[in-house]
Amino acid sequence: MSRDRAALGGHLRLAFAGAATTWAAMLSWRGFTELSARYLFALVGVGAVIALTGALARWRRLPGVLVVALQVVVAGALTCAYVADRPWPGDRFWAAIGSAVDAANTYASPVPETDLVSVQPLLVVGGLVAMLLVDLCAATLRRVPLAGLPLLVVYSVPVSLLGTGLSWWVFAATAAGFLMMLFLQEEEHLRRWGRPLDGTGEPLRRLSDNVRGSALAVGTVATATAVLVPLAIPTFSFSVFDIGQGRGGDGDITVTNPLADLRRDLVRGEDIDLVEIRTDDPSPDHLRISVLNRFSGAEFSAGDREVPTSNRAQGTVPALEGVDDSVARVTDSYDYDVSITDGFDSRWLPTQAPIGSIEAAGDWRFDESTMDFIAGDDDLSTAGLDYSFEALDVQYDDDALLRLDGVATSLPGELTDVPDDLSPVVESLSRQVTAGATTKFGQAVALQQWFRDDGNFTYSLAPEPPKVGVDALEAFLTEGPGGRTGYCEQFAAAMAVMARELDIPSRVAVGFLSPDRTGPDTYVYSAHDLHAWVELYFPGAGWVLFDPTPAARVDTPLPDYTNLDVALPDIPTATGSTESVERPTRSATAEPTRPTRRPEPTTASPDRPSEGGSSFPWLVVLLVVVGAVLLALLARLPAGVRARRREQRLAGGPEAVWEELRATMVDLRLPWPETRSPRETRHRVAAFLGRPGDERTERPPRGPTVAPEAAAALERIALAVERGRYARHAPVPPGALKDDGETCVASLLAGAMPRTRRRARWWPRSLFQRRPATAVDPRTDADAESELVGSRAEHL
Repeated sequence: MSRDRAALGGHLRLAFAGAATTWAAMLSWRGFTELSARYLFALVGVGAVIALTGALARWRRLPGVLVVALQVVVAGALTCAYVADRPWPGDRFWAAIGSAVDAANTYASPVPETDLVSVQPLLVVGGLVAMLLVDLCAATLRRVPLAGLPLLVVYSVPVSLLGTGLSWWVFAATAAGFLMMLFLQEEEHLRRWGRPLDGTGEPLRRLSDNVRGSALAVGTVATATAVLVPLAIPTFSFSVFDIGQGRGGDGDITVTNPLADLRRDLVRGEDIDLVEIRTDDPSPDHLRISVLNRFSGAEFSAGDREVPTSNRAQGTVPALEGVDDSVARVTDSYDYDVSITDGFDSRWLPTQAPIGSIEAAGDWRFDESTMDFIAGDDDLSTAGLDYSFEALDVQYDDDALLRLDGVATSLPGELTDVPDDLSPVVESLSRQVTAGATTKFGQAVALQQWFRDDGNFTYSLAPEPPKVGVDALEAFLTEGPGGRTGYCEQFAAAMAVMARELDIPSRVAVGFLSPDRTGPDTYVYSAHDLHAWVELYFPGAGWVLFDPTPAARVDTPLPDYTNLDVALPDIPTATGSTESVERPTRSATAEPTRPTRRPEPTTASPDRPSEGGSSFPWLVVLLVVVGAVLLALLARLPAGVRARRREQRLAGGPEAVWEELRATMVDLRLPWPETRSPRETRHRVAAFLGRPGDERTERPPRGPTVAPEAAAALERIALAVERGRYARHAPVPPGALKDDGETCVASLLAGAMPRTRRRARWWPRSLFQRRPATAVDPRTDADAESELVGSRAEHL
């Protein structure tokens, strides 16, 4: 192989090692999307193009700036082709990136993948940038340690965005790749420092076996330590907080946003059973999972919570807050026995509101201000949980409710806060809708009746990815293309914000709307029952439930107080005309019988897969197969390295062949006399020679008389080594003793027990053993003779 080809090989090895390491680090991004295989497969091609282009350019000695520019052009064209089907960043490319950014801001991770919703372009572009940076640092600038910075950023991004811990196997793969990059760089440095040793002018081509073994051992121990030590020492553990951090308790707990499950399950086709209840409640609707207090301008979230360890879900809970007997009173209670399937993995415990008592195993805690229940242990979830609680039936005095006009002053300010950049259109519309109401409660009733009127709003999941941010709310409330059409989260968020504009404390509740009845007293909630509604606070009545989602979705009869006689003004409808909004009559919605659950709208929508679609977990199967292949390759790695090393040694001079015999003895757990002469060593080794063909024998016979051909070959090898070390003679050309070496190796293997041979094959001990300092290094015959002649000349 010429020097140019050797240089190209070095460039290719380092470049592809960098691309593979970056790709391994980007496995930590799997939680960003439901279809991680898409961006991972795309980045395989991008990484290969970057590595190949950079290696060829550096091999041709192009300037670094030109190398990077060439990589950007070639890999960028491939990325654009993946994102927009065109190899240049045109309008379609930037539109796809904009849609990906909107999807990332709208959906909680993992983002669903549909025709209209995808974050794949963003992930592929991010991977392109990361691979370019790693290649720049490691291969172009020849600073592999500097490449650790972009790798660290890539690997740690999910910690801040996903709220999940670090995957140990992704860390191990990334660390192994990074160590390989360091190894390749240092090997290249040693090649440049090497001096001619055999008179041919060729530089040192490879590291010694000792250096390789030491590097492998140090890297393996360091990586294993980094993975295993945090598991063994509890103080090394850490928590990541999705929304807010529990305060006031005896330890921090994770607070997650249940809107992620609501969005994900409403836009996917599978309608699986999640919660089964047994109850004497005749109308077990609006089973609440959690309430969201804080509106950031982008979405409603749980905010900070007071969850001390004393607030356990075991026994009686505090009485109703802010309730006056003249307005509301508890008239009855219902028992609930709840069984949650393994398919509903949540850190929030579904309950009715309000409740009187609860019994749930585990560290479930409640916030007294919200009375929802959250897991106090990071490993605790609802999957497979059975528990029970007592739900309270609160009856309101309608006339007393309509007179409620007080402003709550004792509640946290976040329950009435609205963003500074909220459009004045929202406040103006809030005042218009409630112009006919004379009290705060009347305004709340007017808001709900306005939302639920079919002439004003339309319930649908079809238009585009649903949003609840400041700009999206304004668009949702106004007329025009896409306006006044949405789904439950948008209706609940819009009414909550409009109530706050009227100084009414509000929060969004997330839970299940109405179950299917499966028996006399049993009901089942499924994924499509997930729903969002509003809770408003009035001094004297406490937190009162309102549901602004139109009847196209909410066909369950709402409480009587939501249909009180409140005059509604003339408000422009979605068609642009001005007409009086009819108030639904009380008798029309107060039917005590419970209708069956209405399914999700069946209108064909590109962002919802059909029910007939395959639910086979292809991605999981693919990852399992890839993992199995990687494990198989990893298991074969020591044997492959050992076979290659044996081939190299047997093709060398006498010292290299002698070193291979020593390594074979070490692999077979046989003693090698390090301090003996070649002649004495030959006698020791000959005692372990076996006859090829006896491999299946449990204890095969051994000795020079059993394998005379191998004994003769061993004699020739020992004589060549002895002459090379101690006598002046013509150098033995490389490869001259290859046949003899192969004969001896085969004979040594034939003389070992089958179990010993298998162990030597799969875990060759010589790869990980440091050569004793007293041993003779394997060198070429010319080297030995040169030193011997020089030594004799000095004595003369």
